[in-house]
Amino acid sequence: MIWSTVILGLLGLYFADRLQDLFKQVRVAQRSGLPYVVSVFSPGIISMAFLDTPWFSYLVENWFPARLADTVYDTLINFRWRAKDRQARRYGDVYLLVFPGGIFCSVSDAALVTQIVNSRQSFTKPIHQYTVLDMYGPNVVTCEDAEWAHHRRYTATTFNERNNALVWEQAIKQSQQLIEYWHESQPNETRDSFVATDTRQDTLKFSLNVLTGAGFGVDLPFKPLPQNMLKSPDDIFKDSTPPPAGFDFTFRSVMSYMNEKITTVAIANNLLPKWIPRALVPFFKQDFAAHRNLEMYLQRLVDKTERELEETDKAHHLVQGMLKPRKTQDQETLTDREVISNLHIITIAGHETTATTLRFVFLLLALHPDVQEWMYEGLAAAIKGESTDAGIWDYGTVFPKLVTPLCVMLETMRLYPPVITVPKWTGDAARTIHYHEKDHVLEPGVNINLNVSSLHYSEKYWGSDVGLFRPQRWDVRNGDSFLAKNAGLPGVSAPGLEYPTIHKPVRGAYIPFSDGMRACLGKKFAQVEFVVALAVIFKDYRVELADDSKEGVEEAERSLRECTSILTLALRRNIPLRFRKR
Repeated sequence: MIWSTVILGLLGLYFADRLQDLFKQVRVAQRSGLPYVVSVFSPGIISMAFLDTPWFSYLVENWFPARLADTVYDTLINFRWRAKDRQARRYGDVYLLVFPGGIFCSVSDAALVTQIVNSRQSFTKPIHQYTVLDMYGPNVVTCEDAEWAHHRRYTATTFNERNNALVWEQAIKQSQQLIEYWHESQPNETRDSFVATDTRQDTLKFSLNVLTGAGFGVDLPFKPLPQNMLKSPDDIFKDSTPPPAGFDFTFRSVMSYMNEKITTVAIANNLLPKWIPRALVPFFKQDFAAHRNLEMYLQRLVDKTERELEETDKAHHLVQGMLKPRKTQDQETLTDREVISNLHIITIAGHETTATTLRFVFLLLALHPDVQEWMYEGLAAAIKGESTDAGIWDYGTVFPKLVTPLCVMLETMRLYPPVITVPKWTGDAARTIHYHEKDHVLEPGVNINLNVSSLHYSEKYWGSDVGLFRPQRWDVRNGDSFLAKNAGLPGVSAPGLEYPTIHKPVRGAYIPFSDGMRACLGKKFAQVEFVVALAVIFKDYRVELADDSKEGVEEAERSLRECTSILTLALRRNIPLRFRKR
């Protein structure tokens, strides 16, 4: 009885403290003059895990009033995409989300987005939110100011046209191997038809192979090699069974593990106090091993690349680009540890995101055969006169003509952006934003959410068909597109939209690669890889649902509606797809 009273008393004190803090945050919001909405949930791991339980998720979706459900989604980043632009339609393109412990300023106004990303000194990146990504030390994503400039100098220049040509070659080769792998995995199917039963693992393998080939100078096969085929010390990067001596993982498997289990790896290696004996936390054994193994592999990769650069002055892949300045510059370059940390961040950014976007586009094309045929017609026209063997296509000649696959990519990333929030914050000082001819002061410590999904679903920027999958809207030959009215406007070309063959949205309305100086460094890398994959696969095949019954279609559509985000927005279930020869 006494313990029950104590526990109830402590709970009462906790909730009273939370309520008091909520009232404090409301008063802060009121002083800004912006509309605000109150949430009883605080963003955090516990709240996200709670909502992720099937029963509570069902309750929110089916029993909560729409306004309350969207507020819950808006509060928790892993479900924020589900609210689309509905909160902005209720409260305006700029509003405050108030919760116990803090305030988010949600921004869905393109002009204000541009204002914020161009005000780097006032609205900085909240790097304290990125500790999960600096487990090997600072890198281009997790630091700011002079330290960020140092990292960017030696990482941004590695993403260039010479490297994009290498991406082109690798993506063609890996797309061809992917098709062959699908055939071999379905021995009972004919050469004219096969089912891809696990597109998640297949696209992850494809994107990792392209990344390691064009990024790290390591060619990975689709099928593991026997251990006795590893002849050279550098062959440890090849996918072998079992792993090389001294390693718990293969190079492929450790990078996959680090991406998929990044939260537990970060807890084990970043947050767990060093004084706790590792034997007392056996459930983290794999996480310790993965962290250690990846560092060992990446150090070997740095050493291998150093030897390569003793024999050549040219830098083709990304690791060569980071290390080459050591030979040509007297000023301080990246240390081995800094190179390793940046390579780790590149695997996170360039692995899961491309694979996930490919999964989305395969499913969308299967559900929209009309769009698939439109893409194919444009693709066929683009490669007319080219060799039937994509392996000898020239990057500089063919890539600029692949307009319809590029439009499909842009539209997929509009509806299903890999990152649904671009975070900024006011830092340790009050900051002023200019919105609707008024100045509004945001107090110190206010987090700013550049709301990607809300921007991408706004009729103001995309027209009344904003919720539909229509890649044709991007094609500059489509004069009826809502985007056509932006032709000739100054300053509309944004990261990833530099092509003359596509329509441009208003600057700030399309930010899947972020915007400004902190925009994604590998956007062209990703576009070349993605467009090549679509071109190589769909010049010969069409895709459809393996189960095209009414129930199968409903299941596929439901999987698109129920996406959630951890690091990137992703499908929660796997939908088997059938590819048929044209």
